[in-house]
Amino acid sequence: MALGWRSGYLRYKRLFLNIAALYNQRQDTKAFLELFLSLGAVAIFGLFALRPTLLTIAQLYREIQAKEEMVVQLNQKAQAFVQAQTIFNQERSRIELLSSAIPEKPTPELFVRQIEGLVGKHGVEILGLSIGKATLLGASTEKTDKTKSELPTGAGSISFSLSAKGSYSSLSSFLSDLESLRRPIKVNTFSLNAAEIEGEDFLILVITGQTPYFK
Repeated sequence: MALGWRSGYLRYKRLFLNIAALYNQRQDTKAFLELFLSLGAVAIFGLFALRPTLLTIAQLYREIQAKEEMVVQLNQKAQAFVQAQTIFNQERSRIELLSSAIPEKPTPELFVRQIEGLVGKHGVEILGLSIGKATLLGASTEKTDKTKSELPTGAGSISFSLSAKGSYSSLSSFLSDLESLRRPIKVNTFSLNAAEIEGEDFLILVITGQTPYFK
């Protein structure tokens, strides 16, 4: 067993010695091998030396891509904003008309002015006008009732009641224009009765209803 190991050792020793002798004799092989080993060593050590730099460059590249995508999104949002501003300017008159039709507050004084305008237009006489409870400042304390529950979510309304006297034609025209006001109204009840006032016969119109606004 010992002889087998020794013979194998001697055989491999002679092999390596022959390779070494051949290496020393062939200068071109020696130079090529040294160059190959030198390049390999430079590549290995260079890889370890450049690895942090390469990782930093890769991270910076990803950040640049992310910022470029963000710039594209910001440009798209800016273009959308400009387009929205253009549409708003084109529709400004309609938006203002809508705001006056359904205001963001109860504004009962504006509603009363519209009624006064109809009174003067049709020559009827207002006998009584009352406006229901409305919160002008602060949080609303109004309770929901059956009529207001029919309104869309986020909308409120103020109730009103009026009575007017005049001829049938004037009262009929007054009621028609009242229902066609820019600010919409919902007539809950109305009645038309004949009455004698100071010896003269008149028709008396009594209306109750409500007009909406956005809370």
